[in-house]
Amino acid sequence: MLRMMSLMREIYLMLTQWRATLLLLLLLSVALAGATWLESSMNSEAARAVVYNAWWFLLLLGLLILNFIGVSLRLGLWRRRRWGALLLHYGFAVILFGALTTHIWGFEGVMHIREGASSDRLMTSRHEARTLPFTVTLNRFALLRYPGSQTPSAYQSEVTIAYQGQRIDRLISMNQVAHVAGYRLYQSSYDPDERGTILSVNYDPVGTALSYGGYLMLCVGLIGAVGASGSRLRRLYARLPRQAMLVLWGCGIALGAEAYPVTTPDRAEAHRFGGVLVHSSEGRIEPVESYASEILRKLYHRDHYQGLTPNQVLLGLWTDPTAWRGEPLLYTGKQPLPAELGIQGAYVSLDGLFDAAHRYRLHDAVERIYAKPATARTKGEQAVLKLDERVNILYGLLRGALLPVLPDATGARWYSPSDTLPEAVQAAARLLEQYRQGIVTHTTSQATQALEQFKALQYAGLPQLRPGQIEAERLYNRADLFRWAFRGDLILGGVLLGLTLWGIFRGRSRRLQRVQRGVMVGIFVLFGLHTLGLALRGYISGHAPWTTAYESMVYVGWATVLSGIIFSRRSPLVLALATLLGGVVLFVSHLNWLDPQITPLVPVLKSYWLMIHVSVVTASYGFFGICAVCGITALLAAIARRPLPELRIVNEMAMIIGLVLLTIGIFFGAVWANESWGRYWGWDPKETWALITMLVYAAVVHLHFIPRLYNKPLFFDVLSVLSFSTVLMTFFGVNYLLSGLHSYGRSEGLSGWIVAGSAMGVGLLIGVARWRQAKEKPRL
Repeated sequence: MLRMMSLMREIYLMLTQWRATLLLLLLLSVALAGATWLESSMNSEAARAVVYNAWWFLLLLGLLILNFIGVSLRLGLWRRRRWGALLLHYGFAVILFGALTTHIWGFEGVMHIREGASSDRLMTSRHEARTLPFTVTLNRFALLRYPGSQTPSAYQSEVTIAYQGQRIDRLISMNQVAHVAGYRLYQSSYDPDERGTILSVNYDPVGTALSYGGYLMLCVGLIGAVGASGSRLRRLYARLPRQAMLVLWGCGIALGAEAYPVTTPDRAEAHRFGGVLVHSSEGRIEPVESYASEILRKLYHRDHYQGLTPNQVLLGLWTDPTAWRGEPLLYTGKQPLPAELGIQGAYVSLDGLFDAAHRYRLHDAVERIYAKPATARTKGEQAVLKLDERVNILYGLLRGALLPVLPDATGARWYSPSDTLPEAVQAAARLLEQYRQGIVTHTTSQATQALEQFKALQYAGLPQLRPGQIEAERLYNRADLFRWAFRGDLILGGVLLGLTLWGIFRGRSRRLQRVQRGVMVGIFVLFGLHTLGLALRGYISGHAPWTTAYESMVYVGWATVLSGIIFSRRSPLVLALATLLGGVVLFVSHLNWLDPQITPLVPVLKSYWLMIHVSVVTASYGFFGICAVCGITALLAAIARRPLPELRIVNEMAMIIGLVLLTIGIFFGAVWANESWGRYWGWDPKETWALITMLVYAAVVHLHFIPRLYNKPLFFDVLSVLSFSTVLMTFFGVNYLLSGLHSYGRSEGLSGWIVAGSAMGVGLLIGVARWRQAKEKPRL
């Protein structure tokens, strides 16, 4: 008996060591990464069977709870009144216990109801039927679309719930839940004929209360642990050397012009045309200049055509279609086309796709490819289909279609000039034709007068439209603030880095410090422009400006520069690195594989939780980016044999802030998921990799509790660089390589060679730094 108690004591002591914490966090991260690989290569059922529902995975979570409790007891957090750390660790334990409660006692399922029918039956996820204590009658289902498009705006069910002799009318839609008898009813899906609804039903009152209590403990504990007197973050901040404050400075960048390839309306005339309203295929009412930019990117894969603005290109296509048939405006793609098509080069004209007998070169190939299953098509065949899609768009524009600028009396339907027009829009169509004739005959006064009358008629028929929003969008398009920001960030970040390194290696003079301060304020001015661009985009779209891949990249770049500004008072070097990294992120966002188009929100994203969850999580990536560039710079400094101790301090501080933001953001997302569709966690690859990122950085942050590892030269710096790979996987890898609820879709621009090359470069840098550091050790 004594031997058994002694053994249990040894196990307990081992389990409550910091080494055990790090080991459990890393083992859990590896298990989760393996599960996402299984889900991608096989299916979600395989991942659940092998990992998520396996006994060893539950044991691993249980050991982690015991470790949290044991470590807090061993450190005497209660006795030392470290309430923040205590709430933080016990909050995780409560969350996991709430998840266990949900797993054992909670259940969920679906109800399928047709209009006019009633049901009290629930089909669970285990294909078991349950009888509910209430009856739901579907009075009407409605799928709402954005005006003039097929894009869903919302779907909702008007129901009557009969419970304990009462009848309650409720409207159930995305992010609007019905509560009855401890059950929650969510809008999940609908029948193809839009006459029936599928409701998701969840029952988990105890698990929900425990989980929400754990989330509250976690958030309060994180804030308390970081902000408390004597916290790790505050001790690190006190160790940073102070730097002087800043003065005002500005900068500018000149752009060149190119010769026009064809005779087109001048830029000023095209700019006036850009103010016409158009109805996009996604359901947005936007100025023509936004629509023209989207069209040009689809056709030409760039935002300008040989010196011409998108407005000039679109106006030229409409007013002089014959001349534009011969322009090489169609992008053929990165993948080489089949040789038998006889198409070479990156761009081809519409006339170039027809042979001497006026036969369409792609016709036979397109028919043959469409006859094959989508999964069996090669990359070259997919490139043919994309080119054919561009041809159809260009052909439609040349014949006056795909230009929906003529709204009917209600604004619900928009017509193009070549459509069969109802009488209600023919007056506007005549004005539009007068404008076109004025452009063709170069009668400027006639064209200007007709265009102004046409615009007035457009706006008069759309009383719900906000002219200020359209003008804001035109200002946003003309200013192109994000492009100025990334160019300025790259230039000023590079200049500040050079000045700071010069001061470190050659000594700081007053003149150098004055120039350095000016450059830093220039960075602040650029950051203000970046912020203004985000604010304009949010006002134009009507929602938080970080819902698409492009917007997320722009926001990450903003958060990265912000994190550098936070540390700028203590370390100009960190501001220089953050600005450079922010410039690189913005530069990537402007590459052709990210679409900057403003799009309306899908129904599930119409929630205030979008702004809270996404902004907090994405902001953490900026701070983790600072950690990575600090680590890389520290390795370079080690190679140069000039260590920079403040980089380690900033690195660790940024990592703590990033971890706090990511952790809070993840659990905000869990609350959003539970309030929107009845589950906290679905083990979606995006969710899982965000959790992996949190676990990996949590392990690195706690490394200082193990001095033998923390004090090893360059060890922390190397880990800060390697850990950033989890951020890249979460942000890019899941979006473009895996499938799931958060995936944006695959991209032809994301090359594995870039990833492999970057990994090899970082590995080489680490190897050289370690070799130089080892050479400096004294020989025994």
